[in-house]
Amino acid sequence: MTVTQTPGTERAPAPAMSAAPPRVTSVSLQQESELIVAILRAALTMLAAFTHFLLPQEHAKTITIQLFGLYSISLSGIFQISIVFAVVYTGVVFLLHQLRWRPHGLRHVMAILDILLVTVWVYATWHTGLHGNGSMLFPFYFVLIIVNALWFGVAGALSSAILILCLYLGLIYLGNNYSVTDIVEALYRNGIYLFLVAVVTGYLVDTHKREREMWTRSQVVLAQYQERFRAAQEVYDLLLPTATPILTGIEVGARWRPVLQEGGGDFYDVIPLEDGRVVLTIADVSGKHMRGAIKLPIFKAAFVACAQVWDDPGDILSQVNRIVYPLLQPDMFISACVMVLDPARACFAYANGGQDPPLLVRARGNEIVPLNTGGLVLGVDPHAAYPTGTQTLEPGDTLCLYTDGITEARSALGVEFGDDSLIARVRAGVGIDLPAQEIADNIFDAVNTYIHGAARRDDQTLVVVRYRGMPDEG
Repeated sequence: MTVTQTPGTERAPAPAMSAAPPRVTSVSLQQESELIVAILRAALTMLAAFTHFLLPQEHAKTITIQLFGLYSISLSGIFQISIVFAVVYTGVVFLLHQLRWRPHGLRHVMAILDILLVTVWVYATWHTGLHGNGSMLFPFYFVLIIVNALWFGVAGALSSAILILCLYLGLIYLGNNYSVTDIVEALYRNGIYLFLVAVVTGYLVDTHKREREMWTRSQVVLAQYQERFRAAQEVYDLLLPTATPILTGIEVGARWRPVLQEGGGDFYDVIPLEDGRVVLTIADVSGKHMRGAIKLPIFKAAFVACAQVWDDPGDILSQVNRIVYPLLQPDMFISACVMVLDPARACFAYANGGQDPPLLVRARGNEIVPLNTGGLVLGVDPHAAYPTGTQTLEPGDTLCLYTDGITEARSALGVEFGDDSLIARVRAGVGIDLPAQEIADNIFDAVNTYIHGAARRDDQTLVVVRYRGMPDEG
């Protein structure tokens, strides 16, 4: 006896496994975010300097600030100092990024310094806003709130809005002796927008972070599923024959396709015995796809063990039924058919436990003999008996074992492929003396053409056996 690789095992394309993304640490991401903010700060600095350059010179000269009553400094001087500070400050951030060094609490310091800088710029450009009130640089505050929302969420955005409003009122309104009415009006005119931007951007950022965390968790679950998926494939591949045996006097061809990539509930096996006989089985476990596949190892182990001990197919099914019965409760069962072929004696015995009756196609006259002995499915009655039938073989006779996924395959219109179509394909192959594997291939191709893109509802398994006669009968 020799073996050859099975040509008929098919699977749907495996799910694409995305390449592992490059490792990016949280520190590097934070530094990159801070670098982007530094670039934004540089742009705002240039815009602020350009705006101040366009101010009338008398505006900068007439407004001064008394520092501790000791000396005064022009507003223009304060602004120039702030611009220089902003440039140096931004340069330090760039340097830290190049050195890959990130001091603890850097973002909090940056957030406060940015608010103070913008406050100086707003004060230095006072009376440039709409109708000569406020500053045209006030929208810079909104940029800071958005940045703080990105860094610290809604809490950070609201905290920065409160600090900005306090500075805006304290340094600008109170410093210019505005009345209480003016302060209330400022709160209404500017405070509402500050808090509105803070709340909206903060909640948007927090929502995005939650979605990102959910996505990350889903990727972890997906990775775990893919690992289990591969494990299920490996387990199921161990259950089916990895090669079709080439036997003296017998050809065996098989095709199999599960609905799911990771496996299904159909099973077949071909076991050559030492005395030259061959044991064949085909089975279908009830339950949807993977639920059925989980029980297949139980059936295979029981079948292989019993096939080595008992000669009669009915006895094999009876013993397998006793073994699997308690493991299938309360609501599962297995339909199965077992055959024992004896090429030397040109005969075979069979027993059927609720499986679709295999077909014996006679080479002479293309007669069809359904092989059904009326046994119960396995897992219903632990004491069920399985009658055994026998048939003789002549060279060219063909056996076709199949599961209901073949005959019950539906077209796009919902019409089943049916027993008659299967019988016609087997007869056609026997009529022109095709090898067993070609007959199996033709039937499978016919089923695929018939469903023509319609969803497959069940696993499909087909085993074709042709008796060629012993060499001395040549």
